[in-house]
Amino acid sequence: MTISKRVLATAMLASFWACSPTDKKEEASTEDTIATFSYDFTKSDEKYEMPKVLKEISGISFYADGQLVCVQDEDGEVFVYDLNQKKVTAQHQFGPPDDYEGIEKVEDEIYVMRSDGKLLSFKFGDKETREIETSLPGKNDLEGLTYDKVNKRLWLAVKDPSKKAAKGDDKLIYSFDLKSRRIFTQLELKEQQFENAGLKGKDWKEFKPSGVAFHPQTGEVYLISSAGHRLIIMSRSGVPLQNIELDKELLKQPEGIAFSPDGTLYIASEGGNGNGYILKFSPTSK
Repeated sequence: MTISKRVLATAMLASFWACSPTDKKEEASTEDTIATFSYDFTKSDEKYEMPKVLKEISGISFYADGQLVCVQDEDGEVFVYDLNQKKVTAQHQFGPPDDYEGIEKVEDEIYVMRSDGKLLSFKFGDKETREIETSLPGKNDLEGLTYDKVNKRLWLAVKDPSKKAAKGDDKLIYSFDLKSRRIFTQLELKEQQFENAGLKGKDWKEFKPSGVAFHPQTGEVYLISSAGHRLIIMSRSGVPLQNIELDKELLKQPEGIAFSPDGTLYIASEGGNGNGYILKFSPTSK
């Protein structure tokens, strides 16, 4: 595994605006250019083998103390995985088979994101599932979902954006306001922003976000890509802080990423020819 040099250049700010008719803009602030926490991605603290039903695990989220909630990309079912017991302890059918790519728990509500950007929400154990149209522009392929507690929005990371929305190899992250039900273009990430972090050319083109999560203590954004096996750490406004190449043997197909409140990082990977699994990484320094 190789880790690129940390960014020492002056912070570059990423502006963003609403996709709604109001054209309301939000300001980004200048932030540090080195990630606050460090993790050793050459080895994991623990590996959790998933049951066969989660072979194609596509998304994870912190659920409760010692528990993660998981979804796989073919069946409309979510699973609670207990990290201490190392097994699934509960499951909930929320919809028909489809292409489900992201999951996030917000208070007592579970949100699941389909690859086309449609959201489904439900309370664990309830029979009712609500479908939420996000009205994304054009046809997009989305894979990452997380919750921004600051602005009470879901962030939706796009793997392959619509040509109507993105220019060239720009990477897009949308946000969806849970109260107003409005969609925003949260971040437009451009290659020139990340060149000083060593992410350019072929590496930039191959970077296709498959998971996103906020660090619970710093608010820094962790954006993972199964394609290219890479993890970008950046500020909320899109300033690159660290560019990490992930070990292909350790993480065969990293699709999901989540944190526990103490900063412990979990990355879920599809199993390829074997079972899906989740790796645990504890912070090594601050």
